[in-house]
Amino acid sequence: MQVSRVFGAPMSTAAMACVLCQKIILSYGLVMLLFFSCHLFTGVQCQLDSKVQFSPQDMVGMQALWRAWKKNSPNLAKNFRGWGNDSAMPCNNDLNYTVSGRGWNGVGCQFQLRNATSAVWSASVGMLILPNDKIVGILPPEVSLLSNLQYLYLYNNPALSGPIPKELGLLSNLNIVDLSLSNFTGQVPDLSNLTNLTRLDLSGNRLDGPFPTLPQSLELLEFNISGNLFKGVIPYDAFRTEKNYLITLDISNNEFTCPLPKFSSSLSILKLSNNRFTCPTPDFTYLSSLTTLNLSSNLFTGLSNNMSSLKHILPQDLSVLDLSSLNISGPLPDWSFLTPGSKLSELYLDKNNLTGILNIAAFAESNISKSLKVLSLKDNMITGVLNSDEVIRAGQLKIRLKGNPYCRRTWSSQDDAAWCAIYCEGLCKPRPESNRLRNTTSKPVVPHLLYQAILKLASHWSHKRQEKVPFSTFSWNIIILAATSSSVVVLMFVLMGLVFILRRSRKCMRALPRKIKEADINAKRFEYNELRAATKNFAPDMKLGAGAYGAVYKGILVNNVVVAVKQLFQETNKGRDDFVNEVLLIANLQHRNLVTLKGYCLHGKQTLLVYEYVDNCDLHELLLSRQDKSPSMDKQILNWQVRLNICQGVAQGLYYLHASSQSRIIHRDIKASNILLDKNLQPKIADFGLARPIEDARSVIITQQCAGTLGYVAPEYMDHGELSDKADVYSFGVLLLEIVSGKRNRDLTMPEDEVYLPNRAWKLHKENRLLDLKDPTLLVSDAEAVEVQRVLETAVLCVQNAPEKRPSMFQVAAMLAGNAYADVLPTDDHSDSNWPAGGGMEADSYNCETPLCSLHYPSRSAGLVSEDYQLQIFH
Repeated sequence: MQVSRVFGAPMSTAAMACVLCQKIILSYGLVMLLFFSCHLFTGVQCQLDSKVQFSPQDMVGMQALWRAWKKNSPNLAKNFRGWGNDSAMPCNNDLNYTVSGRGWNGVGCQFQLRNATSAVWSASVGMLILPNDKIVGILPPEVSLLSNLQYLYLYNNPALSGPIPKELGLLSNLNIVDLSLSNFTGQVPDLSNLTNLTRLDLSGNRLDGPFPTLPQSLELLEFNISGNLFKGVIPYDAFRTEKNYLITLDISNNEFTCPLPKFSSSLSILKLSNNRFTCPTPDFTYLSSLTTLNLSSNLFTGLSNNMSSLKHILPQDLSVLDLSSLNISGPLPDWSFLTPGSKLSELYLDKNNLTGILNIAAFAESNISKSLKVLSLKDNMITGVLNSDEVIRAGQLKIRLKGNPYCRRTWSSQDDAAWCAIYCEGLCKPRPESNRLRNTTSKPVVPHLLYQAILKLASHWSHKRQEKVPFSTFSWNIIILAATSSSVVVLMFVLMGLVFILRRSRKCMRALPRKIKEADINAKRFEYNELRAATKNFAPDMKLGAGAYGAVYKGILVNNVVVAVKQLFQETNKGRDDFVNEVLLIANLQHRNLVTLKGYCLHGKQTLLVYEYVDNCDLHELLLSRQDKSPSMDKQILNWQVRLNICQGVAQGLYYLHASSQSRIIHRDIKASNILLDKNLQPKIADFGLARPIEDARSVIITQQCAGTLGYVAPEYMDHGELSDKADVYSFGVLLLEIVSGKRNRDLTMPEDEVYLPNRAWKLHKENRLLDLKDPTLLVSDAEAVEVQRVLETAVLCVQNAPEKRPSMFQVAAMLAGNAYADVLPTDDHSDSNWPAGGGMEADSYNCETPLCSLHYPSRSAGLVSEDYQLQIFH
């Protein structure tokens, strides 16, 4: 029974007292329940930890899973490490999600405070992650006993068979279910009660029956049932809910028939390929957000000899269209359906019956080649091509004609054979005459001027030797000719070097879209002209800010949606890495305290990211740069409740990144200027250019490149390159101190031992005067003073030097919400530590203990603050 919410809103003193009484009474009943449960359940030996108590109901469910899988599953020692150990709790006692350590492999737990007085926590299974574990057996119905389960990953277990138990529909807390690439059979049970589900993936099984009932979740973003045996008509209202945010729908490789349903208007990716749809090609214009549409391997009618009709049934923002294997016959279209305003970048028409000659020059007339990147016409009946050098080079259009009669011709012209090799993937045959010409021995290519100079030099030398001309007269001619020849050679090498650099740069640029495409993200690709118009050609008055690697502009799209456009500087590898990081890591993240990535743009060397627009400025500008503002305005806007809400919101966003997102992510640059505030002053974490994923099996990694902002970087990361989620905890602790004190983390006007804010906090903590750190302009009540003290104590815990002593973000969020308390505060002397890696030093530079870094500080007289420069450390 849940007593309190970990991420609850702040409560009044009276309400907290009332809840505390309830907790004491209910915790007594919980202890009695656990005591009797240990004797009632056979085969389970309950071990009650003094601080953490594991749910006996969850233990019964876990033991049922173990019994169902242990008999035939191979390699139990590796894939099911720790399973079946009745004396050990399936999860670790670190008050955080975990999938490794002392518990059962692949089992992560969530914790709730049950007794605030004695700090007793209850644990239950929150995540079950066993992909590729070669599970043999069924998914038993006892899985329903894991009532707090949120994440179920059992994909790619081909021997995991049997029906999906109907009891799975009772787990209303489920957030993600991935049972793909397994061997489940039968019909999908009723999952309509899974109201918190965001992703359901049942693809690659042998499920059958009619179209399954869609979970009635307002948060459902992805629904994938491809590669099964479903058949019949999809109900017309299957995707009609009061509010639906479905982004990805994949029902391909089944046996569904017409008519088609009314799809959700929020869809971005729709895949209907390889079914039995035989109706006229439907109208998709109402799907205004659609970017990818796959209709291949069906029997849609109405397109033969009539492909121009596509412009009336396709949405304007469509980027990828697959019409392969639709039995489309007739001559090649005139491409009029690809209007100049079209955003189509990939068009697939493979395995149809299109005939005639492909006129590439026709693309230039409609200006389509600027958007179209791939035109695939494999396995048709195309006999010829009218080439256009201009189109191919201008738009980098890739044309694929493999499997057409055109590719089987024998070419007499080397140029024609070269074009054929490009279009047909090197399957073209030149005639023997071409081969003989190609194989004739050729003379070394020498620049004409250099060759003539050498001949003149040899002739002149011969004549002068016969005439015995004095050396002084002849030597200048030799020097001039040699200098001229050397200059030409040097110029040739310079030009070759420039060509090599340009080719390498273009190769790196071409690799970016390929990386993004392979990642299969749900971000929209914007056109450069669209963003240039939205930002008024990146006008200075639209600029919101700038950093070391990019600038951010306010943009207004054609539909009057306001966005923030981040223009990255890509002259360095760092700029390209930032772009790939931000797109691949956060494109699919959804959390109210994270800035949402709406899309991206690639245009030559231009790389841009499109984010949601956040109305207010960042926290640094609003709180720490107050000299240009009225102090009374700050008191009114950033009162204590607003600051506390910011602290709690950032903590929840960080906790999501560390534990609840699709992969564990370390931000690496938590600071005040990266916390944006919306119109309601709700915080949103921004700037993921330095973010890095970390494998679940590794809690600490050693990096050869360290990055962050001076003043926020954890000491173990700066000194030794040891990176873990505790580095973010340290940065967040510094941010908490800044929010409460209203001061930057480095103040050169303070005494030597108080220059750095964490040092000052530790000094005041040892003197039992931690509340003196509070912003003097911040007026608080007695009840709020208690909350201020709690936030400061949490911050002190976060900025400890030893990373293992810092709390996890789960614990931090619980303490900030008032659901956990730091009963025993640390007492180690922080003033002797090297914070951020050198404490209160006066020198202009800091010599690292290891060869990992070389970091330079400005002198105290420089008057710089930590945000004035970025920390970049290289091996």
